Amino acid sequence: MIRGPISMLIVGAVMLAGLAVVMKGPQAFTRYLPEKLATAIDGGMIGTFDGAVKGSGNRAEDYLDDGTDGLRAHGRIAAMSGNRPVFISDVISGYSTRVGTDIPAEITMVRPISGCRLTPPLAGTAVGHVTAAETGLSLSLLTYNDYDLADAVQGFVDAYRKSGMASPGEGTGLAYQAYDVAVTETRAPVYLVLETARGNRIWNIHLAPGARIERVILLGGDHAGVANLDPVVPVEILPADALAACGIDPYYPLNPGHRFFEVLNGDSGTYKSDAEAKLVVMKERITAYNTWFRDSFGVLADETRAGFDGSTVSVVGPQPGEAEPKAVYAPIRGSRIRMTQDSYFEIRGQVAEGEDFAGRVKAIATSFAFGDLKNLRQGVAF
Repeated sequence: MIRGPISMLIVGAVMLAGLAVVMKGPQAFTRYLPEKLATAIDGGMIGTFDGAVKGSGNRAEDYLDDGTDGLRAHGRIAAMSGNRPVFISDVISGYSTRVGTDIPAEITMVRPISGCRLTPPLAGTAVGHVTAAETGLSLSLLTYNDYDLADAVQGFVDAYRKSGMASPGEGTGLAYQAYDVAVTETRAPVYLVLETARGNRIWNIHLAPGARIERVILLGGDHAGVANLDPVVPVEILPADALAACGIDPYYPLNPGHRFFEVLNGDSGTYKSDAEAKLVVMKERITAYNTWFRDSFGVLADETRAGFDGSTVSVVGPQPGEAEPKAVYAPIRGSRIRMTQDSYFEIRGQVAEGEDFAGRVKAIATSFAFGDLKNLRQGVAF
């Protein structure tokens, strides 16, 4: 007699889990599973879940989607130099996306460099260049400022006025996202240029036996840091606002399947004319960035780039052969991190009650409501 309701509950749970994966990626539920089961799911669910497997699925290229929004991994692949795909299992051992509850052992705050000149690579150094956009691998670390709080308070107040109920949220969009860099180059020291498209990023470094890092350069984004890097290795940081102040405009060629080319190659008309004019500007921006990148690091940005528009892993160095060691996964849990921070910084679960992001938002809203949120329903000015 109860089989029907139970079946409906199971179906509902499956639908909610599917929605969580779409919205938050595999971490939406693997963080709550036993280690072995979560690791197995990690191995099959890495990526952004866009597109379908092409061909037999036996090649890394079968899991790379050349879509209208860019190149996106929708399977277990990483990006190599020149954005060539490779199976993650062929370049790194022990890989996992379970980072949502990882807490580092030590955090050191560092500051961006002053000025626009970065220390160039030494002669004989191999330059590795990695780019990353959204990864979905949100950490328990977040940073924010008074403007972020003001935006959250305004959203909370607006929602409360409409319904009498509201949640201040946890500041999910302010969390650092992890991105993994497997270094398999062992013939020469590696000079790493790690470039964030936007947001807050922690670059997690995984070395093959014998790999050596000379220096790390962090470009772009709001705030950035690096985990599992030897403390003696120098780190230099130029965030997005500093790049803009220096007149540096990171820009790359669009992938062939991008929607821009649908317009450019379409019928004649105003949209096509606009696209042709934009193409000229795009080429100028690509050339300008390539010139700056070559002058700074000795290589071209677009030719050396390892990083799809949607992925979680990039590789610096060759694909190891059968007899060669892979990079070894180093967890963020228990690691050392050097990072930039904003006015406020917190680790979820390690902040006193009421002093976390949600608590601050609610406290500010309550103070403007003269100590009682119910006053917001009466049109208190805010």
